[in-house]
Amino acid sequence: MELKKINSKGSDLSTSSSFDSCSSGVTFDDDFNTLKRNTIGVIECIALSVGGIGLSAATFFVFPNIAIASGSSVPFTVFIGALCCLSIANTISIFGTYISSSASFFVYITKGLGNEMGFLSFWVLITGYLLILSSCVLQFAGAFSDLVSRYSNFHCPWILSTVIVITIVPTLAYIGIDVVLKTSIVAMVLETLVMLVLSLTIVIKGGDQGNYPLALTPVGENSGGLSGIATGLVYCCFLFVGFEGAATLGQETRNPKKNIPIAVFGSIAFAATWFIWAMYSLVVAVGPINIFSIDVSQSPIQQYAHRFVGYWFAIIVDIAGVVSGFGVVSSWFNIVFRIVYSFGKTKENGVISYLGKTNKRFKTPHFAIISLIGFIILISAIIVGSTKSVYSKSSWEVYNYLSFTGTIPIIIIFIITNIAVIRYVRLHQIQDYQIIRHLILPILSSIIFILVLIINFLSNSKIYPLQYFLIGLGLFLLIGVGITLYLHFYKKDYLKNMLYQMS
Repeated sequence: MELKKINSKGSDLSTSSSFDSCSSGVTFDDDFNTLKRNTIGVIECIALSVGGIGLSAATFFVFPNIAIASGSSVPFTVFIGALCCLSIANTISIFGTYISSSASFFVYITKGLGNEMGFLSFWVLITGYLLILSSCVLQFAGAFSDLVSRYSNFHCPWILSTVIVITIVPTLAYIGIDVVLKTSIVAMVLETLVMLVLSLTIVIKGGDQGNYPLALTPVGENSGGLSGIATGLVYCCFLFVGFEGAATLGQETRNPKKNIPIAVFGSIAFAATWFIWAMYSLVVAVGPINIFSIDVSQSPIQQYAHRFVGYWFAIIVDIAGVVSGFGVVSSWFNIVFRIVYSFGKTKENGVISYLGKTNKRFKTPHFAIISLIGFIILISAIIVGSTKSVYSKSSWEVYNYLSFTGTIPIIIIFIITNIAVIRYVRLHQIQDYQIIRHLILPILSSIIFILVLIINFLSNSKIYPLQYFLIGLGLFLLIGVGITLYLHFYKKDYLKNMLYQMS
């Protein structure tokens, strides 16, 4: 791939010409290093987004985290979280109408706020995505190890479960996104049916203490109150994180300007409906009085399946949770390697340039996939070394901290993207400007996410050892600010060309 200099008219990404070429389908001179085009439709886009959310896995493993903070108001907290995500979905759909790219957010922000903010957003985005991918790996590894240990005499180390992640998941990614998405659709339907049976049974039987309509409101003596709901909202954002995954499929989707916005809104609407119902049934199962005594180090779903249906169904539910966890890892692996691939396209030669190459047969970025395998192995080794344990109890503890910490950069990206869309439409798409959709909604969305960040910082900044995760995140983001300033003052032309190629 030849990295070409851009002329003065098209070099700045704040002009329309550079991105118009991207959204109209113009790619690099070397077709060898492009992704396979026009292979997936709107259903597959929704499948990646919903797969990244992980309906059953999220219900299984995020419910305890929301419940311990929000109390009995878990369904209400999920509803507010869905509204927050719908507000940013509006922003993503606006950008998706005009820009199609596998790089998604940082291309949007570059277009709206310029090169420096574009690079910084890439740094923040990849930080959050890698943390969330790590938490998803731990989620699946812990669930699979618990499944094996629960129904056999073998106390399975979670580290062995990661072998599945670094073999099967990359193989599916190498073959192509269409294979991954078709597999995800089948698994998603089956696991959702299993959870639907369980939730209906719990609600019909009245759970532990009878049905509790106040769970759908922020009030009640067992509610977590304003601060608890705000803390729960971070986990709700983690619950929904992945809905934006369809935005990374811009190069591979048929009619992306139409299908990607539909997929983004559709995945949130579908997931929100499911989560509100499922979370309500789990509040009923545990009983509002017992809500604050939930153990966040393990999922209680298997116990509820055993109690309200039977032992045989508990086994099925356990398997459904593991299958859903595998789907989440697979979806996130596909989302992240597309971002890594986009970064690899910025170099003409050297090690980084290999990340932007694709294989001839499947048109998938094999070096980007290999780099993620290496990252998973490295992060697993660090976790084992720091916890001095290979069993699932330690992996669940780290999962809780990583899932919370990894969501923070994503919320920051949501805020910046909301700001970017306001400027972008006013500068480049003024003919479509609508004050409610292009100004009021992005501002309201930003305010909501800023309040969530502030309340959570005040509530959780002194909790051990979460405070050290947050300090580490802050330091890493400051490094990104430093690199951005260096590129601005000393490598401005390189920064322009780099972001152009990433787009």
